[in-house]
Amino acid sequence: MSHPHPHSEHPPNTPFDPSHPHTHNSYDHDLTQLSATFSGDMAKTYSQRTGGVNIILANHLITLITPSLPPLTHPLRILDNACGPLVLTTQCLRSPTLTSHPFMHITAVDLSPDFVAANRALISSPSPSLYNTPGVKTDTAIMDSTDLGAFPDSTFDLSFTSLAIFALSSPVAGARELHRTLKPGGVTALTTWKRIDWLPLLHEVEEMLKPGEPKTRMPVLEPWQVPGKLAGTLRTGGFERVEEGEVEAVAWWEGVEEAAYWIVETLRMMVGRGWGAGERGRVEEGFRVVLGRGVEEGGDGLVVTDGEGRVGFRAVAFVGLGWK
Repeated sequence: MSHPHPHSEHPPNTPFDPSHPHTHNSYDHDLTQLSATFSGDMAKTYSQRTGGVNIILANHLITLITPSLPPLTHPLRILDNACGPLVLTTQCLRSPTLTSHPFMHITAVDLSPDFVAANRALISSPSPSLYNTPGVKTDTAIMDSTDLGAFPDSTFDLSFTSLAIFALSSPVAGARELHRTLKPGGVTALTTWKRIDWLPLLHEVEEMLKPGEPKTRMPVLEPWQVPGKLAGTLRTGGFERVEEGEVEAVAWWEGVEEAAYWIVETLRMMVGRGWGAGERGRVEEGFRVVLGRGVEEGGDGLVVTDGEGRVGFRAVAFVGLGWK
């Protein structure tokens, strides 16, 4: 299997078969907890925690929607839905294809007040930036993706919802809102996780620390790891023309220490809210052992290396496109 150069922003669209670990439920992850995860410190350090995977997915979505863009003489109206820290907005503003249009107005919405506050501060900065250049308008608002009522029907040429549809209180209602707010001929692009290799790595750590005990699961993600789930949700939401595919990416950090720290910081907020300082330290040490062992074995298993000191893991996302 070919892999992208570790410094490339453009991963190959090469699917591979995920493993299906049979684990017991040791964490009942509900949607309220998941929504609360993306706030506070998480909002400030999101990109560091994801190892750049969110940027790879954003660039892939932009590439996929490019053939469906209106003519270059047409201004673009774009929705960055469940936007987090403006990753898709930023990559849109860096895209030569999108910025070739005479005017681009991007609205980024998220349910997290922390994300929106950070985004608003970035957008409103008096210093010249991507977000306030001529021919560009960028704004942001707190909004529930299942109720985009602030926008009239047929508002957007494009909309993006990356790694968020599974966290909505009603994914179908979210899909309906994406359909309603698109202009005729518009396209929406979404991603969900098919496989994230930090979970089997966590299982290795858990087996080291507590042999034989039930392993962590992510029940909120499991239904979305089935092919056709994302496409089916879009169809139920009103989209008649739908496509689903996969993209592989690698999350990278500068060495074992950094990788262990940020992986455990993310896990602490997602599945380890009850961890005390001692338990968090033991889990991080476990990850240092597991990641270090993976590096010693050549970095061709769950742990990957780039030959230049960077360490990471693979992830595979389902990608869904829907046209109105």
